[in-house]
Amino acid sequence: MTEVRDPEALHPQTLWRNRNFSRFWFGETVSLFGVQVTNLALPLTAVLVLQVTPEQLGLLRSFAFLPFLFLALPFGVLADRKAKRPLMIYANLVRAVLVGLVPILAALDALTLPALAAIVLVIGVCTVLFEVCWLSYVPVIVSQEHLVAANGRVSASSSAAEFAGPGLGGLLVQWLTAPLALVANAGSYLVSVVSLWFIRVPEVVTPSPKRHIGKEIAEGVKFIVGQPYLRVLAVAGAAFNFCYMFVEALFVIYAVRELHFSPGLIGLIVAMSAIGGVLGAAVASTLVRRFPFGKVYVGAVAVGYAGPLLIPAAAGSTLTIVIGVTAGFFLMRAGLAVSNVAGTSLRQAVTPQALMGRMTAGMRTIMWGIGTTGAIAGGVVGGYLGLRAGLWVAAVGFLLAALPIVLSAIPRLKDMPTREQAS
Repeated sequence: MTEVRDPEALHPQTLWRNRNFSRFWFGETVSLFGVQVTNLALPLTAVLVLQVTPEQLGLLRSFAFLPFLFLALPFGVLADRKAKRPLMIYANLVRAVLVGLVPILAALDALTLPALAAIVLVIGVCTVLFEVCWLSYVPVIVSQEHLVAANGRVSASSSAAEFAGPGLGGLLVQWLTAPLALVANAGSYLVSVVSLWFIRVPEVVTPSPKRHIGKEIAEGVKFIVGQPYLRVLAVAGAAFNFCYMFVEALFVIYAVRELHFSPGLIGLIVAMSAIGGVLGAAVASTLVRRFPFGKVYVGAVAVGYAGPLLIPAAAGSTLTIVIGVTAGFFLMRAGLAVSNVAGTSLRQAVTPQALMGRMTAGMRTIMWGIGTTGAIAGGVVGGYLGLRAGLWVAAVGFLLAALPIVLSAIPRLKDMPTREQAS
């Protein structure tokens, strides 16, 4: 068991005065931009250097997500047993080394597909460990009254990185070649390591009796299933991710083959939709502060889950189709940003610190375990019914995914509950 208390988080006047969170946020923001560079440079390295086939590229991409399915739960136990900051430092050190290894192997003409696949897989393992830890670590360095604002800042950084990162990655690939562009991400992980190193929060790990890891995992899952708010968030989140991956599997093909969009236009649509995420994350804490928590959450869900209806509905001239599709993704990302900030804060608020890692891991496993099957379903449905019809199926699916939240007690919440109120 880990007992933690950040003196700055006890009675901070504003989140800006919390130096420990500011250090974490700065490092995470830099690394998020680096990740977006890698998301473009790594596939281009595989295509341009290794001349991979589409099937090989798809398999390579899946290696980055496989660890979420198999390692999130045991990593959740680890995060509850150990101090989280050292685990995050180790995870980012390993990611920096592995990402930096790719351009070295390429320069030596020693980069192979199996080697790249192994690197991607281990990076994925470290990513799972880091994400489980940081979501459990924020409540350590931030008081409950500032959880929404803290999560909003991280979410805004993520959306900003998704907006600007691909363009930055494209420039770096053009200037430096794809493998060398990965050096930027390696450097960004090192910035995060330094930022984490200078955080001064005492994490006192108290000895606990040896317990079976399976029982500890089961305890975390049981807590999620038994906690009314978490249960609803898990079901709705899994359904949303399923539909999101469904759309992601179809949209690019639909845009190219049926809408005849150029790659540059598709990139512009993605960038403009990311602005919705930036704005949503930026206003989330203000909305929660000024309006009832439950109404803000369900309003964000209504916007985010209904937005995808505009994607297959867009028709007419090329301009009106672009506007419709962009608006659909923009609304989805804006609503998702607000609901993610509020939902993450709600999860952190109602979960005891001793269960925080396992709760986070369990939610990730449920949401992404089901969500990743959406891409497979999207390909099958799109191939059988057609691409536009497949997008309509996904759009209706988003509306159904919102029902567990709309019918739950969450819309009636005036304020975010405390752990004692939720128990």
